[in-house]
Amino acid sequence: MFIFMCIRTFAQKPWVSTLAYAAIVAFLSACSTSALIQKNDPAFSEAQQRLERTAKMVDELKSPSPERTLFLQAESFYRYRYEPPPRGAASYIAEGAAAITDFPGFQSLAGSFDLFDLRYRAPDSAVQLWESLLTHYPQTTLKPFTLYRLGWAYRSVGAKGLPRQSPDTAFDELIKDQPASTLAALAQEAKTVPWKSKKTATARSLTPGLGQMYVGETRNGLIRLGVAIAALVAVVVPIYTAAHGGDELTWNHDWPLLATGVGGLIVLSFDYTSSYEDVMRGVVQWNERAEADFNRTHPMAP
Repeated sequence: MFIFMCIRTFAQKPWVSTLAYAAIVAFLSACSTSALIQKNDPAFSEAQQRLERTAKMVDELKSPSPERTLFLQAESFYRYRYEPPPRGAASYIAEGAAAITDFPGFQSLAGSFDLFDLRYRAPDSAVQLWESLLTHYPQTTLKPFTLYRLGWAYRSVGAKGLPRQSPDTAFDELIKDQPASTLAALAQEAKTVPWKSKKTATARSLTPGLGQMYVGETRNGLIRLGVAIAALVAVVVPIYTAAHGGDELTWNHDWPLLATGVGGLIVLSFDYTSSYEDVMRGVVQWNERAEADFNRTHPMAP
């Protein structure tokens, strides 16, 4: 650990940090992919079509302008769907530089690669606005439509402080308020559609890979689990060796043990972080596929 601290201290010197930051920024800029949505993205095209359809349905209800605007603002977040490019090596390099040096520039750079993560946090924003609509305008004619949307959207939320603990409570409220309506019938069927929870996925991701298996990505999960086991072995073996032969170890001959342990810790940290971020994607995509399949078999669903 001594050598690791020396490297960290050296990297924090102003001139070293500046030169390293400039070099890594230049390298990552060359490796980075465009953040723009592709014109032929099928997920984005379908989301746009459903947004247009929803806007027409809202217009037909002739709600007051503030209510209509707030509903469609939430709908826009909910329809923020596209296929982001695979996460490249550039983001992992930036995270590694930030973890090793604690240099603010690297931390900021690593954060800049999180744009695509917004895609999978959009349901939280949609739910926040729809719940605000129901609170600000409790008698709105958009309430049944809003409750139906909330039933689906709550399945993909991860933010704290939202008023409902279960997606089914929104569906149940709709069914209770308008039992004979088409939306109530759809809500009753929607409750039977299997879904995945970010809370459950997070708990399972305490062991890297189990979260991926939870959302049906077994191969992905096995790879991440294998990496975690290998990294853990790389950490434990040097500790065990040092504990049983501490008096015989010398720096000149046994420094690889330290390097192996530090490397294992870094890899394990990356594996935990990337597995958590990846399973959030998996949960949202699972729920979106389930909703899309439901809509295909129920053409009248809004």
